[in-house]
Amino acid sequence: MIPRHGGLCKPFYLTARYSTMLNVRGNAIRDFGNAAETSYIALDIPRGSPMKNNVERAKDLLPSIILTILSMIQALALELYWSRIEDSAFLWEGGAAAVIGWLQLAVMLQGILLIWIFYVSFVLRFTWLPSVEDTLIPFLIGLLEFAMIDLTGPDLLWLWFPLLAAVMAVATFGSHLTMRQARQDPANDYFFDKVEPATWRDYLATMLLVACFCLFGLVLWLLDGQITLSIGALVLAVAAMSYRMFQVRVYWMHSMVPADDSPEAKGE
Repeated sequence: MIPRHGGLCKPFYLTARYSTMLNVRGNAIRDFGNAAETSYIALDIPRGSPMKNNVERAKDLLPSIILTILSMIQALALELYWSRIEDSAFLWEGGAAAVIGWLQLAVMLQGILLIWIFYVSFVLRFTWLPSVEDTLIPFLIGLLEFAMIDLTGPDLLWLWFPLLAAVMAVATFGSHLTMRQARQDPANDYFFDKVEPATWRDYLATMLLVACFCLFGLVLWLLDGQITLSIGALVLAVAAMSYRMFQVRVYWMHSMVPADDSPEAKGE
């Protein structure tokens, strides 16, 4: 966003506004009404200014660029995921180690799909002005996913769980950041008029899960890989990811389909 006070952008910003005022001075009342209706509300940029065109272009292009980058990262993650399955002989030998490995793979596949659905749903549903963080978060998520796939196996499960917690925390932060920016755009009022702003209580379940996964990692490190705890923790992770899938579907239908026509309203 352009700073309204101070910084190198201030002279240009003030000059643009002053020039616009001079151009419309001959018909001030009519032009003021038009500007009030068509100006870019969030940034208060006069209609037709080059800066507004840049903002609109960023809003149109950057979300698609971010989605393209994320699709490439997720494709690489899936390729590494499949290679890990082929290279992990213990997965095919049976026993507790195989159970732990397949549960890890199930959690990671759900996570990859969840992150993809999150970003697709944002691009399809909302219009927003992306920030620098929006462009960096997909790379950070990708690095964490690659590390999780590389650490698949019972021996390093104590380190795998904190990485899972980190992915969940980063994805939640990215979701909150995007939602907060999308709420500022009037084009998204159809959704946010019916949804209250998020508070820390809305993220309480996520914070508890992140804390639990970190705690699982610590306990497994101290107990040197307790098998029963490992399987129980992974089952909890699968259940948490499955519930997130259900939540994504509910919010998707809530924002894409009118309330009266949605499958939830019809009991489908």
